[in-house]
Amino acid sequence: MKILLVGHACAPNRGSEPGLTWQLAWHLSRRHDVWVMTNARFREVIEQQLKATPNDKLHFVWIKTSSDYLNRRAWQSERILRVEYVFWQRAVLREASRLHRRYQFDLVHHLSWGTISAPPLLWRLPIPMVWGPVGGAQTTPRAYRRYFGAAWRKELMRTLRVKLVTRMPRLRRTVRNCALILSTNPETTRALEAAGARDVRFHPNIGVPAEFLAPPPARPARSNQELTILWAGRLIPIKNLALALEAFSKIDPGMRVRLRIAGDGPLKVELQRLAEKLGIAARAEFLGAVPWPEMKRHYQESDIFLFTSLRDSSGQVLAEAMASALPIVTLNHQGAGAIVPAEAGIRVSVENPESTVDALAEGLNRLITSQELRQTMAEAAAAHAQSMSWSQHAERMTECYAEVLAQTRLRAEFAYATV
Repeated sequence: MKILLVGHACAPNRGSEPGLTWQLAWHLSRRHDVWVMTNARFREVIEQQLKATPNDKLHFVWIKTSSDYLNRRAWQSERILRVEYVFWQRAVLREASRLHRRYQFDLVHHLSWGTISAPPLLWRLPIPMVWGPVGGAQTTPRAYRRYFGAAWRKELMRTLRVKLVTRMPRLRRTVRNCALILSTNPETTRALEAAGARDVRFHPNIGVPAEFLAPPPARPARSNQELTILWAGRLIPIKNLALALEAFSKIDPGMRVRLRIAGDGPLKVELQRLAEKLGIAARAEFLGAVPWPEMKRHYQESDIFLFTSLRDSSGQVLAEAMASALPIVTLNHQGAGAIVPAEAGIRVSVENPESTVDALAEGLNRLITSQELRQTMAEAAAAHAQSMSWSQHAERMTECYAEVLAQTRLRAEFAYATV
């Protein structure tokens, strides 16, 4: 097939949306001719990668906004970035129309941004459009507002906006004209269907790089050795490290267990103070920002992975942790609840903070005190991660593309027969 992929962010050796666009494009190009439209900001790093690993079936088209000011300042401010994205999408549509006249693509697939709040314009092309994986309809449970402090007002405004987004004309036009939409979590699926989507399927926006799928080194018996619980993410309210710290503080200090925190952010000092207040500062190690290539070592040196995000489409770190054979303790909602199978982790409800903290602590205790349970869940996590490899993603996407094109041909034949 000739496939046009659109990703506002794209870069090798990255997580999140830049990694999603790069990995899917790279693996699809093993079977198809792939053109990728992405922001010109990523040109240097991509061209360096292609120089090291040439790929004649993968072509990049660099798109920048007409405003040099916006293009220069967008990545420094979330608000400016959103404005820049509006202009960027318009530039993408113009260039995509020109490219299609030249190359005659079979379909177009918009990857990122993958949020219902910013529906793409590419349905205006005369070819089938796939959109996703799409998230953005998940919201923070109101009972957890105390973890946000002054940021709760902004979070509440976002929640109200999400509740209204299904009525947005631009979203409704987009979903009606998509051949297929891929959704990252149940909340977004329901929102897309409410907006009038015809075909929405669950498909997480995370994957496992090949290097993570190599068999991890065997973990020795740890009956008399210190265990390590790993937490990874930005130190911002929605990732909610505070919940993890509170749960960890309920672990018996006599147990030889350490909490290792990989990540940085504006709440770092505040969270370090919380660790001191809870009496766990000596057992909670703040690593700061960890480069993505170094994360593999931290997964391998850990025994349990703790994920406490209050609002997340999916969670790339969950896929990487499972691929590293780590049993998971997480919240049973949104992306995490959909991604982590029951046999690979302990999922706790989010009814209220007090019961959640107790349930997280209980789950951690179960894994800490039972090497057999850790081993069983670790094996299940590693097995599940095999289905989340980027090569598997590309295979499933190829099947989706083939189905979309077959349905398009059938509709065209039916329309012709009824004329």
